[in-house]
Amino acid sequence: MSLSKVDKDSKFLAKFGYKQDLNRSMKGFSSFAISFSLISILTGIFANFHFGYSEVGPWISLSWLIVFIGQFFVALIMAELSVRFPISGYGYQWSSRLVNSKLGFATGWLLLMQFLTGFPGICKTLGIVLSDFLSQVFSLEVNDITISIIIIWLITLIHKNGIKMVSHINNIGVITEIIGVILLILILGFFVTNGWEDFTILNMTNNANFSNIGFESFALSILLGAWCLTGFEAAADMSEETKNPTKIVPKSIINSLLTSGFFGFIIIIFSIILLQKDIYKNGSENFLTDLLVNEFGVILYSVILLFVIVAIFACGVACMATASRLIFSMSRDSVLPNSSWLKSIDKNKSPGNSLILIGILATIFIIVFNKIEVITSVSAIAGYIGYCGIIFSSFYLKHDGKSGIKTSKTLKFLTLLWCVFVVMCLIIPGQSIEGFDTEYVPAISTLIFIILGLIIFKIKNKNAIL
Repeated sequence: MSLSKVDKDSKFLAKFGYKQDLNRSMKGFSSFAISFSLISILTGIFANFHFGYSEVGPWISLSWLIVFIGQFFVALIMAELSVRFPISGYGYQWSSRLVNSKLGFATGWLLLMQFLTGFPGICKTLGIVLSDFLSQVFSLEVNDITISIIIIWLITLIHKNGIKMVSHINNIGVITEIIGVILLILILGFFVTNGWEDFTILNMTNNANFSNIGFESFALSILLGAWCLTGFEAAADMSEETKNPTKIVPKSIINSLLTSGFFGFIIIIFSIILLQKDIYKNGSENFLTDLLVNEFGVILYSVILLFVIVAIFACGVACMATASRLIFSMSRDSVLPNSSWLKSIDKNKSPGNSLILIGILATIFIIVFNKIEVITSVSAIAGYIGYCGIIFSSFYLKHDGKSGIKTSKTLKFLTLLWCVFVVMCLIIPGQSIEGFDTEYVPAISTLIFIILGLIIFKIKNKNAIL
């Protein structure tokens, strides 16, 4: 792309009142990769398949499809908004400009909590997986907390070297994850098609009576997809670093979700078929892990695990990218504490201080909270409430006849109901965390972060009326 095109993008950004501070160097695949990495179906399915399958068995495939359809509507609306407002900070900017600064701050704060609490969870998950991998393969004992902290600052260092390095590493991670996903599907397909001549979908559904599944169990099963099929909006948050963002970003949002949803569904279907064998009838501590070890063998399973490790790392890189750009966008509007420090751009045109803050907070969360779920449980709840803010704001969007994507108010209303439903699924059934008597730790933790946001808003806007 010519320099004149980059200049044109920068001039378009100037119409929103901002100069080109970040390095606009990302192209189509890098934009897709940042969203695909943050969705990270290998990470999500490996981490959460057991939870969903334990609730509804084979019907987890239906749950995945329901979530995919709901999230596709969310992606369509975000794609439409990304064309009209190709600015870092996505939901914060969209809500502020379409409604008002109060809703903008609320939406931005919730989305920020999604990533600030999710990032240490990603690093801790990778720390645990690497610790187990080193122990089993090399008999090397390394504390998972130590590994997690090293990962946090390695990712921070990568970001400090600029968006070109971030894009390069993330592209490699995405290519590796796609290879891993295809390899996993091919191997699962091989075991499914060998020795299962008498298998039919009817047999599978007969083994799981839908009438015996209560609303609570089905609501909880929704969480597999709800936890996994998010993050496609990351491309929108990187708009100011993307060349020709009004064309590339909406495609990245939609294509990353379509690709992830399709691959994830195939993995789930094949896994469900294999789990119908009698050896899995008596339960398991982790259905998917046991399935892969039993069917693939330890060596082949270890190879797949390497792809999962790369996918989790790429997810962490994408998560820090999204969080730091959101902080940068909010701080340059002076809505966060110490905004003048947070909005600083370093010599590599990265929001260096924002990156350091994320690294420090993630390190503190991992060290202080023995049960990191207390923090990470906030991520999905805050994220979907933030989605509600974005969808609500989209009702105020006036069509200008130029945007190629247009969503009706009916679709927006249904999508808003969908996001509210997911929030209810995340809160009402409750989720047990070892060491706590209440099942509502996620809801309580989210409420604490929301109150913290209200306090910050009042301090920064002393004359504001909430």
